[in-house]
Amino acid sequence: MSNKYLIVILRFHGDVLLTKPMIDNIKLNDPDGQIDLLLYKGTGSILEQEKSINEIIEIDNASKANIFSRIKKEINLWTKVRSKKYKYAFFLTTQWRVVPISWAIGKAMKAAVDDKKRRKILWTKSFSVIFPEALEKHIVQRNLSALKSLDLTVFHEDLILDPVPLKKEYKALSESFPFLNQGNGYCLIHPTSRREKKLWDKERFSELINLLAKQNLSVVITSGPDLNEVGYVEEIIEKANVHDQQVLNLAGKTSLLGLAALIKGAKFFIGLDSVASHIAASVNKESITLFGPSNPINWKPWSDRAKIIVRNDLKNIEVGEVISLVEEMYPQS
Repeated sequence: MSNKYLIVILRFHGDVLLTKPMIDNIKLNDPDGQIDLLLYKGTGSILEQEKSINEIIEIDNASKANIFSRIKKEINLWTKVRSKKYKYAFFLTTQWRVVPISWAIGKAMKAAVDDKKRRKILWTKSFSVIFPEALEKHIVQRNLSALKSLDLTVFHEDLILDPVPLKKEYKALSESFPFLNQGNGYCLIHPTSRREKKLWDKERFSELINLLAKQNLSVVITSGPDLNEVGYVEEIIEKANVHDQQVLNLAGKTSLLGLAALIKGAKFFIGLDSVASHIAASVNKESITLFGPSNPINWKPWSDRAKIIVRNDLKNIEVGEVISLVEEMYPQS
């Protein structure tokens, strides 16, 4: 019977994507092993077509259902994870909600990430080992240390999405949007984030698009499906005052896998500290990421081809700084 592994990551899309090196290394340790992910609903879409994943188990982040309905869902979840008979389980986030999940799993070897707020006996005794938080390391390295804590080998630290589904996605998108087939190619800009503190000025994105267009670079602009993000992109394009032949607005029109395919097909990527920047790293694309309040040591795109500009306040990043990095990557532009 195959060994079964569970990775619990109750965070956001980018956090889920950063578990991919961990998944790949589990497969290298145990090619026949079955790997399940336990995630908040919708956050695992970027990994849905990865062959190395057996099942994505989804739970609600926050529910408006009454307490009895919520308790019933949790009991069903505990029953499910118990029935799986996992050999290993990795808990990458520290909500108290994961403690009864760990109990339900039973005799598996269980590793949980350290948290100074969780150093009580109830927490520490609910897992086999506690591995260190990231501190001065990247989150990818922290995740891989979870494997080491249970005596699994880390063979590499690469973040790589399976290219096969991406090719299929790109083919469909290029058939739907002939703009993508222009001879001079395109760069992709993803100017949105869930957190307002991570946003750059709309006017500066508009100015950036104007300057790229003057260098004969076509631009594809994307965002998540949230209507506020879609409207934000529309405002940027309206202020940019460029021709339709130079800019394609795909805000809210692609899945995360479609976004990955578009970034892979681009000349380069420009964005904020968000899942899109991590996607650019996962498809080995040259990128420029504007960093604000997050710690870049922990959260920068995990790629040697990623360039970052860091300011505590993103408003202090000038358009010229971004263009200078573009010219370093593409001096012919």
